[in-house]
Order: sequence, then C-alpha cells, then structure tokens
Amino acid sequence: MEFLNPHMLWGMCAVALPVIIHFWYQKKGKQLAWAASQWLLDKTSLQHRGIRLDEIPLLLIRCVLVILLAILLSQPVAKWLGKDIKKEEIHLVQADPKVVSNFRFELESALKREEKVIWIGADLKPLADIGSIPKNKDGLFLLQQSINDIANDNTNLNLYLTNNQQITRLPKIFIPGTYKLNAIRDSARKLENPLIGLAEKIGKDNIIVLIDYRNPDEAETVQAGLEALKEVFGIPFNIDLKTASRTQYDWIFSDKPIAKRNAQTVYVVPEGNMGDSVFENVIQVSDSLRLATSDVVQNGQLPEWLGEIMIDHYHLENHLNPLSQKQLEASFGSVRTEGVQSSNNLQKWLMLLFVLTLILERWISLNKNTARVHA
Repeated sequence: MEFLNPHMLWGMCAVALPVIIHFWYQKKGKQLAWAASQWLLDKTSLQHRGIRLDEIPLLLIRCVLVILLAILLSQPVAKWLGKDIKKEEIHLVQADPKVVSNFRFELESALKREEKVIWIGADLKPLADIGSIPKNKDGLFLLQQSINDIANDNTNLNLYLTNNQQITRLPKIFIPGTYKLNAIRDSARKLENPLIGLAEKIGKDNIIVLIDYRNPDEAETVQAGLEALKEVFGIPFNIDLKTASRTQYDWIFSDKPIAKRNAQTVYVVPEGNMGDSVFENVIQVSDSLRLATSDVVQNGQLPEWLGEIMIDHYHLENHLNPLSQKQLEASFGSVRTEGVQSSNNLQKWLMLLFVLTLILERWISLNKNTARVHA
C-alpha cells in the first residue's frame, strides 16, 4: 500500500493521548479530612482505585479512532490488488525519420530488452528493428485507435512523436494504464497554412467530394465543415450528395461498405468498416460525425481536422509551431483504471469503519456515564 500524503501518518503518534489521559485520571487523589467521611462505604472508594477493567475497551476504541483518522488523512492507495504484476513496456512510435533519429538510442535499447516497439497507425505488430520506416509517416489520425488496440491497465506506454500544432487538432487522446510522452520540437517555423493555394499545389481545378451518409444530419455536418474550408482557404470543392457514375472522387465520406477501394481517394468511414485492415488513405472514426456523438464536431474542430487530413494526403509542407509542455500534456489524459477505483473503494470502507467506530465509542461512553450517575 502507498500513501498520497505519507506525512499525515505522523498523526498516529496522537494515539498516545488517550492512553495518557486514561492513566492521568487513574492517579490517586490527595486525601482531605472530612467529618462525614465515616458515613461513606469502604467499597465505594475501592471501586475508583487503580485501573478499571471496564474502561480498557473504551481506551482501545479511542486509540483505533486516532489511527483510522491518520490513515484516512494520508489517503492510502491500494497496490496489493494487482499482486505485484509487472507492467508490460510498450513503445508506440510515430513513423517519422526525425522522431526515429532523435530517439534511436531509447528504441534500440527497448528492442534489446525485448520490449514491444510498434509504429503508430501501422499493422501494430512488434518490430524486430527500426530501420524500415513506413510511408504513412504521420499516423496521428490513428493514434487513439492504435492505443486502444495495444494498451490496457497493465501496460506502461511510451509515446514517441513530433511536438507540433497537429496534436491539438485531434480529439483528446485517452490512454489506459500509465504512459510517458517523448516529443521532439521541430525548430522550423510555420510560414503559411499549407491549405492556402491548395489547388495550385496539387495541380487540380476541383476537388471532387462524395458525401454519402444514411443519416442526413451527418451529411449536413460534414458538408458544413467542407464549406468552411472552402470559404476560408478558397479550396475548390465540388460536392456530390449522391454517387455519380463514372466520377473519380478525390474524397469520400460514407458509412456504407467500400466495394472497391481506390488508392488515389481518401475515405472517411466508421471504425470497423474496413475490418482489421489498415490503409494509408482510409481514415476510420470511432463515432459518427454528428454534433451529438463527435467530440471534434462539438468542439468546433471539424474544419481543422478535415484540413489536416488533406495536408497529410497530399504530402504538403507542414512546418508547425511546437506546443508548450502544458499544451502537450493537456492533449493526453489517463483513463480511470481499476487500481484507482479500488483505492477509492478502500477510502470508502475506511471512512465507514471510522464512522462505525466513532458511534461505538460514543455509545459505550454514554452508557458508562449513565451507569455512574445511577450507581
């Protein structure tokens, strides 16, 4: 067991107070001559000499109260429930040459210790070496999905990624178990948003988009996000709400199964739509892109999120300012684990025991005083 405030355990020293008070009242008083003392019975005076056995339980209960109070204030954290299970070390790495180069020593050391090293957004198979870096080098859009597949309460996740504004445009990343962030700062500064002049950069007059959802609210939300990009950056979107024959789409939003995947098209589909397969041009979202279900939509980040997908797909230059340490840490959060829940349950049981012990102490003390009055 560990304690969040171990210094409060010094309060257990106060357990000596009930003992001191108890023995203080057992001291023999100074005898004073009194004319009527002859009428007092000898047995009455004898009852108050020495240690009274009926006060020992009350003394012990009061000592227990002091100890329980000290433990409660120290906020114990239960560790025995895990039975000293050693957490599995997993290293999840952004497939970027700069990240690999910066953390090469740590990653190679992990491989020597036979710990799992996995690329973000790849097939999630442990690597034998880090010499071959996959082409889907950002992989951050699949970061949450990768974490969900490999991490649990018994893992210690080490994240290696680039520290830039792209992280803040993702929904908050939640990680079970414990984790450690290892981020590098890109010293290059952002000169302009890569979406400016997109049509000229990719050599297209129009970007043809298909929005094909069963739910009209979802289709309306996605269309509004694209229209916002069009208005701000002048991106020439041509949006279809129904499939047109002989049309080669650059971007498809749909909740329907993909019959034939085109490598030149970006697909945004619900999670599980492609089974266990992972493709660079297929973005799988855990929730539908509706206001009621999506954190990205609720936070007003849908246009930025869509823009990042385009930047990644067209491999545009994207030098972004690094985040502060506080901003970086705020983008990640821990999922409530079983250990934390067990510790909270321990606190509740200790509080209940303290209250019951206090009630017992008051009941014994009051009955004792009543008995003395009527004696």
